[in-house]
Amino acid sequence: LHDALPILATLFNEHQRLLALRDACITAQPEKKADLSEAYQDWLNRHVRIVDDLDNRFAAIIKRASKGQAEYTKNYGKYQAEVLQLREESKKALLADKAKLTQQCNEFPAYVRHPKSDIPAMFPVEFKTIYRPR
Repeated sequence: LHDALPILATLFNEHQRLLALRDACITAQPEKKADLSEAYQDWLNRHVRIVDDLDNRFAAIIKRASKGQAEYTKNYGKYQAEVLQLREESKKALLADKAKLTQQCNEFPAYVRHPKSDIPAMFPVEFKTIYRPR
């Protein structure tokens, strides 16, 4: 399990990176919110099983590290808050570099709609390590 944690984090962080980028783009270019949101939703529709599985795996890790339901609830809340905090920090960092962000935002819809943005394509070794064919 501990060997898998960095790999799980890599896959999980890609989803968080896209969320932060989407949110930064919506902040920087509110007139493009519908297209940015729709493009992200297309990506999420292709990844819903992976995203749900990663969320479930992290919840299970937290549950195993917790003593009882009350501690699990507290730890899970802390974990969710940390994930949100890191995403907000990423968003702020993206917003700080306006020129680069403009380019990333312009490319975002086409990028997330393209199969090259799929987690298994971006991280083939990591993906196969976690999701070995049974």
